[in-house]
Amino acid sequence: MSEVRYLGFDAGGTKTVCVAGDASAILGRGSAGSGNPRLVGVDGFRSAIMAAAHQALAGLPSAPIAAAWLGVAGSEAPSLRAELRTVVREALGAARVDISHDARLLLAAGGLEHGIGLVSGTGSSAYGRAPDGSELRIGGWGYLLGDEGGGYDVAVRALRAVTAAIDGRGPETRLVGMIAARLGIDDPAEIRDRFEPPPSVTEIAGLAETVLTAAADDAVAGGLVDAAAADLTALVEALAARLFTRASDAEIPVVLAGGLLGAGSPLHRRVVGRLGRSPVRYRVVQPQQELAAAGLALARAGPSASPISEGRHMSDDPGQHAIEETNR
Repeated sequence: MSEVRYLGFDAGGTKTVCVAGDASAILGRGSAGSGNPRLVGVDGFRSAIMAAAHQALAGLPSAPIAAAWLGVAGSEAPSLRAELRTVVREALGAARVDISHDARLLLAAGGLEHGIGLVSGTGSSAYGRAPDGSELRIGGWGYLLGDEGGGYDVAVRALRAVTAAIDGRGPETRLVGMIAARLGIDDPAEIRDRFEPPPSVTEIAGLAETVLTAAADDAVAGGLVDAAAADLTALVEALAARLFTRASDAEIPVVLAGGLLGAGSPLHRRVVGRLGRSPVRYRVVQPQQELAAAGLALARAGPSASPISEGRHMSDDPGQHAIEETNR
């Protein structure tokens, strides 16, 4: 049998990562910019996956791509998923293509059979799978309708706090100087000019890192991180209430991931603290591998693989899409 390749992708609002492998080993890794089609369009998605895959496959002997599994932020609509699958087949020549929401990769990365995956990157969302196999995703409404606790949301709240401080309408905060420095300007009053026309969603979301940096010794920044932690915890609790019918009787594993929820970040610590004070018992689990590598494992497992094991697959077929939003 000739050698084949498998590809796993984590295509988020900030970056796209591809991990390439054969049937047993990881052989290469590549990255590119945002692959979220809601932010960069289908053409931007195509460019990101092609660039990331090219890096991951660089230097490897030529071989057909047997399967690709892509966790794609912003891919909820069945019609869009069908279009993206066509794009992947045409761009990469993959024989089989599976596309899911990026949060579906979390439980696989945590080595879990069931639990909740919480993402805070450019946006925010939560995905869960119950012991009976029921699955549900909430949040992920996009930067205009929601994504509370994600990078864009935190950054916009920080910018409003900065403008209020400059005007004297709000408390003083170190964020004024820190964000001005991040934007490369000397006079904070020039912030207005830097946002007319506004930068991209991804560029704005990047300012959330400044808020996390300032959170330890700035009351305004600390308050913004507290608010983000409350919003993210609310996602977990709402999902647990809808999906885990006996949540008070069993411990629920929760995997935290995304650029703002890295282990040791102030937002990570505050989310963990809030979950620890909940009447529901949660157990925070760290991912054992990066999300793209989890996608690679799913690509190898075949179309019958669930997000976390070789069990029942949650179909991406448009006719079956409603299964994502209901308990079975």
